[in-house]
Amino acid sequence: MTSVLALYRDHDALINMSSNQQPTLIIRRLSVDEYVLPKIHTKKIKRVNSERKPFSINPFPKLGTGHGVYVFENQYFKYEGEWVKGKKHGFGKLLLKDGTYYEGQFNQGEITGTGFKFFSETKCKYKGQFLKGEMHGRGIMEFPDSSEYEGNFVHNRKNGYGVMRTPLTQYDGGYQGNMRHGEGRMVYAPMRYDKTSNGDRYEGYWVADKRHGPGVLHCADGSIFDGNFDNDEFHGHGLYRHISGVIYDGMWLKGFPAKMASKLHIVVENTPMVIRQGTPFTITVQCLNDENEVVGDEGREIQITAGFKYYQPSKGSALFDMIEDVEDKPIDTPFGYQVVHYPLTNQEQENDGPSEEDEEQELSQSQTQLDLKEDEDENQNNKEEETKEGEDGEKLTENEKQDEEKDDGVDNSGGGVEEADEIPNNTTTETESVPLPPPVPNCRSEEGVCVWSDVYLAPAPPMYRPFVAMEEAENDKKSSSRGKPAINKDDRRSSIGLQRVVTVAKLPSILDKMRRQKEKALEEKYAKTGEYVLMVHDVTNPPFLGRTIEPAFLLLKLKRPEAKKRTKKEGKKWDTSQHIRRSMVATEGSED
Repeated sequence: MTSVLALYRDHDALINMSSNQQPTLIIRRLSVDEYVLPKIHTKKIKRVNSERKPFSINPFPKLGTGHGVYVFENQYFKYEGEWVKGKKHGFGKLLLKDGTYYEGQFNQGEITGTGFKFFSETKCKYKGQFLKGEMHGRGIMEFPDSSEYEGNFVHNRKNGYGVMRTPLTQYDGGYQGNMRHGEGRMVYAPMRYDKTSNGDRYEGYWVADKRHGPGVLHCADGSIFDGNFDNDEFHGHGLYRHISGVIYDGMWLKGFPAKMASKLHIVVENTPMVIRQGTPFTITVQCLNDENEVVGDEGREIQITAGFKYYQPSKGSALFDMIEDVEDKPIDTPFGYQVVHYPLTNQEQENDGPSEEDEEQELSQSQTQLDLKEDEDENQNNKEEETKEGEDGEKLTENEKQDEEKDDGVDNSGGGVEEADEIPNNTTTETESVPLPPPVPNCRSEEGVCVWSDVYLAPAPPMYRPFVAMEEAENDKKSSSRGKPAINKDDRRSSIGLQRVVTVAKLPSILDKMRRQKEKALEEKYAKTGEYVLMVHDVTNPPFLGRTIEPAFLLLKLKRPEAKKRTKKEGKKWDTSQHIRRSMVATEGSED
């Protein structure tokens, strides 16, 4: 086989020749033996058998296989261990200049397999699986604060199932991107002095390290929430059983119920509420929100109490001296004055209050006694007039004083009007000391409503401060208004003659005194008539979600019992014709 090749023997000389001097191109056939390839000059390439540089002087296994030590050119890494064909392979230790080191398996120059790594910057220790220098697979990470994570890693991050133990918490569940994610269980350590942990336990779902989705929270105090979470807060539908006894089942918004009770309301038709002595009454209380809607929570503890207007005792009185030792402090009310507690009970009273018929009978008996004593006083005054007419002025002055005392309802001589002020015979003043009745027990709400039945205002305790202060004020007022002009000697006879008229004119005031004494005796059994304040407070302990709702107040008007209606007995009707007939018969009989 032959080929054609154009040969230029002297190429440079050919270029320098002129066009006339250039020879004619001669083309001829060459044989295969005459064909010569141009010589190619190539640099010899050495095969690299190790990672070290040619100038390295470290001991290295022959042909790059075996055990050896190598320090990298940048002096930052040092490896000591097994080599295979110039690559780290097998078991070895890689040290970094900052103190970090790895000790474990290598594969084809990469940290792959099972090993141990110490991080000098964070002081963390990891023991587990690696892939190309990264924590990947199952492993255990120990932290300097004695925390520990045992679980799965993906590219240096906690991912998958794992258990994280810290001095304050323990979590076992899913992870994603180094954060709790998916279903998991968190147990918080018991309450610490710095309140960094509260002893709760949560089982449910997590998203980005936050409780999110359905879950159950068991609080350290015994409260339980079973419902939905959003960003670590109660959000959505949930059932909360509070340690105080309150149960709320409904919608939640950002950690609080969608309908949160904020105030109490006393259900009453008229204000003030009128009640009667010895007659029970019923109180209904509702738990309302700001929109005046009844909140259907269960088990809220509500307390009902009563109060009476607080009277500040005058300075220097015995009551004023003991006021500092009394723990019962006045309570502010929306009615413009303060009150102190008054006993309220649901213990049944012994009997009802006195009827109007009984009062009329007592008053009629008192009137009869008053008439008799007035006659006796008149006779006694006449005798005194005859015997004392010629005596000196000192005795007259003494008699005038006695007359003034009689006018005031006091007779030191044993007769006069004073006895008319005494309590009738059928009323006893001596009463046995009765212990205070038990207070009304607290009520637990049902669907946001509390009801107390058969409630009474109990009799006042001994030395009840407001009543004592009222009596002191009344006595001071009476003593200041008792001053009366003296009676002249010439007018003495006429005044004595008119004593009966004056006494009869004073009958209403005397009857009022008798009625007051009667009422005072009744106060031993019943509460004093007047104005009271009913108070309702939220005493849920501990407060539900840390909130105590506003109390409610109601005015009570305590009055005497309603008079019982008397049925009139129908007697025989007066027959005028029959009476005339009888009279005529009697007249005719007398004429005969």
